[in-house]
Formats: sequence, structure tokens, C-alpha cells
Amino acid sequence: MVDVFISYSRDNKARVADIAAAVTAAGYDVWWDAELPPHRSYGDVIAEKIGSAKAAIVVWSHTSAASEWVRAEADVARNQKKLVQTAIDDVMPPLPFNQIQFADLSDWNGDPDHRGWRKVLMSLEELCGREAVNPATAPKPVTAPPESTTRETVPTAPKSSFLPWALPGLAAIAVALLAWKLLQPAPAPSDEPPTGTEVAAPAPVTDAPAVTTGDQPAEAFTLAAMIDDPDGFTNIRSGKSTKAAIVGKVLEGEKFLTYKQPGQWWRVRKADGTTGFMFRKYIRLIEGGATATPAIQAPTGVGGSGVVIPDSSDRLLSTDELGNYSALELRIARNEIFARRGLRFKDPALQNHFSQFSWYRPTTDNVSLSPTEKANVALLKSAEDAVQ
Repeated sequence: MVDVFISYSRDNKARVADIAAAVTAAGYDVWWDAELPPHRSYGDVIAEKIGSAKAAIVVWSHTSAASEWVRAEADVARNQKKLVQTAIDDVMPPLPFNQIQFADLSDWNGDPDHRGWRKVLMSLEELCGREAVNPATAPKPVTAPPESTTRETVPTAPKSSFLPWALPGLAAIAVALLAWKLLQPAPAPSDEPPTGTEVAAPAPVTDAPAVTTGDQPAEAFTLAAMIDDPDGFTNIRSGKSTKAAIVGKVLEGEKFLTYKQPGQWWRVRKADGTTGFMFRKYIRLIEGGATATPAIQAPTGVGGSGVVIPDSSDRLLSTDELGNYSALELRIARNEIFARRGLRFKDPALQNHFSQFSWYRPTTDNVSLSPTEKANVALLKSAEDAVQ
């Protein structure tokens, strides 16, 4: 069984080799039709590999969007709830896959902190059940698979210099990659929540004295904060660099503690004691200290009900009708779908907002959405990100 299956169009092979190398570097086993047995039909092997993989990355481009093979593979992955969509061209996934979020890798050059790439890793962590590793040095990319006469064949792109660590020679690549993987520590299981919902820390942040860590004074962590990151999460690193190891994550709506510091990297501490450094621009201090609750100056909705789009649980929304809403209105519209289901929001601001209205009855920490609701949540999140 492999971790990740990659579906793509042949003319994107060189670019997909870079993606496959980066997924391998993150500690996942990858299969992308490099080992087709001569006695097996292509369709049988692909169905078997997708079925046994934990996640399936579909690489959309102008050619793959028109490929019946790629669409069929994406449909199998979607039905098995393991689809991870990426785009390497200025292209939207074709119907019906445009109703699902995708990661834009059109300008990705291998940067581990690229917004689209972080979304890919978050999805892989959830589907594969463990966090991606953060190697100190990047491994060599895997070799592109040979041409297959059983699938669409188009001229291939020239060898990519997309990732700077590429080395010539199959033997050197294989030996270096094997050595790197053998030296990696076993990744820890991930308990990251699914994307698209408002989440928070498992335990609330209190104003109790901070624990001394190394030469850090105990009284340093006196300011409460939350993240301000459109990705919905921010990494905590062991040092003041994007190359430093990831020691934890802070999710949207989760409180943590920090203090005013010079420079672009601030030291932070989570409620579970995780301590490390976070890029300053993603930190939003909560006015009033650790006990303050952020407020949402949200619209009152239709007829003062607090509902921005009353029928968003009953019909599919369209991109055109969302063009006149602000980012805040789109955020409220997205979360009111969960509020109708009785979700108890971890974000105090959302909880306070919806608690103003008599129709909201919080009863559960987990909700099940209908296919229509899931599609609308994804569309609203995309529209919200676009106007921020």
C-alpha cells in the first residue's frame, strides 16, 4: 500500500516530477504509474493503486482538465473521499470538481511555506494520518515515469529545473533518496481536524503563569493572541526561520500566548505547552489580554435573523451571486451552514455572534453536512479568500 497516488497529464510529466519529489521529501510513499506490469491492463492497475492509496493528488492543467483518464481517476478518488486537487496552470478544475477546494501551485517553486503547498500537506496529513516531515536538506526528486503506450501520449516538456536540488543520474538519485528516508525519524500520528470548519485548541488558554523554558523568563507570555492567516493555520517552528523544524501548529480560532519582541519572529506558547517561534505578520493580539474575547461586527442578516444566505443548505450557490458580499459576510454565510446543524463553535467570536439569534441551538461538536452544504462551504471559502 502506498500513501499517495498522483494523477496527471503526460505533457506535465516534468512538472509533476517536482511535485512527486516534494511529496516524497515530506515522508510519503508515492505512486504515479512508474511501474506498470506488462501483463496487467492500465485501467486495472490504476483502479487498484487508487483504491490502496490513502490520498490521491490530481494535478489539473489545461491538458489534464480535458483528459478523460484524469477525470476518471479524479472521480474515483472523489468517491473514495481521498481527493486532493492541485492546479499548475491558470485553470479551474472541470465540472463537477470545481465544487471542491484546490491548491494553486501555478507559481510554486519548491518553497515549503508556499500557501498552496501548505494546503496540500495539510490534506495529506489528514488523509495519511501523520504529519509531513521537515528535512533539514531537501532530497533528490524522483525520476519521471517512462512513457506508456496505453494512455494518452503527448510531447513531454523538457527536463525541469523546477527544484534546485535535482542531480543527474538514476543511480545517484535512488541512493540519495533511500539514504535520506532511512535517516528520518518515524513521523507522529496526526490528529488535525478537517479543513473548512472553525476549530480551536483542545483546552482554553488561561492567564496562569507561564512555565519557564530554558532561558525564557516565566513572566514573558503575558499577551493573548490568535492567528491572522488566510490558510487557516500557522506553523510553530523551533527557530527563527522557515527552514527550522515544525514543532506545532496553531489553527484558526485557537488562542495562544506571546509577548512583544523585536524582529519578525515572535516566541509563542500554546495551551498544551508547545513553545516555539511564529512569523509576526500572522499574529493578531487580542485586545484586553488573555481573557479578552474577540468580537465580530457582523451583519444582522435577512430580517435581522443573522442569516446572510437563508437557503444555502437547500440549493447550490453560484460564484456570480457571491460577488457583492464582503469577506466578513462570506465568513458568516459559510459558518451559518454549520450553525444550522447546531455546531458549538470553538471560536468565541462566532459563538457570541450566533448566540444572539433564537434559531441557533448549539448541541454538538461534530456535524454532518449534506453534499449541497459541503459544496457551498467550499465555494464560500474560495470566495472569502478571493476578497481578502
